[in-house]
Amino acid sequence: MTLFAIIALLSLLNTILPDFIKNYLKVSRLWGARNSSEIRQLQSEVDSAREQEEQVRNAEHSGEYARTIKIMRAERKVAEAEAKLKSARGVENLMRMGIDTAVFYGSKVLLSLITVIVSIRNRGTPVMIIDEAISLAPFTGLLSFPTGVANAISVPAWAFSCNLTFRLIYGLVKNRRA
Repeated sequence: MTLFAIIALLSLLNTILPDFIKNYLKVSRLWGARNSSEIRQLQSEVDSAREQEEQVRNAEHSGEYARTIKIMRAERKVAEAEAKLKSARGVENLMRMGIDTAVFYGSKVLLSLITVIVSIRNRGTPVMIIDEAISLAPFTGLLSFPTGVANAISVPAWAFSCNLTFRLIYGLVKNRRA
């Protein structure tokens, strides 16, 4: 009976946990502190460039041409600082997305691998044996394939049915909420 519960729990976790990790538990937040200092520094550069631009706009100059040239230089400096900031934010977002995607698929692979290992190690053990009064006539051999026990449900058949059932139920619940 423990094999019954272990496979059902692994299938449930394999269905729910990756989406929970993807949607609610953003693992990339743990690594965000390292890049945020660089972004803060670039933001301060943008702010100082804007202040310098305002000073140039408000300052008195010897001629209109000199004023225009200084304003253009200050605007170019602001544009360059904003481009650096935008690039750093894009790299940070890409890195966060990569981390979240790797953790999402890593959890799916890990739980699937554990399910496969449990299935392989216990392939000769039936998960449950159904009474002779209940006939599984066309599927008897398929459901009890590696065990060789009549009217039994094998580990691979149980794992497949649990995965399919939990995914269908989770899909229905998820679509109802959306």
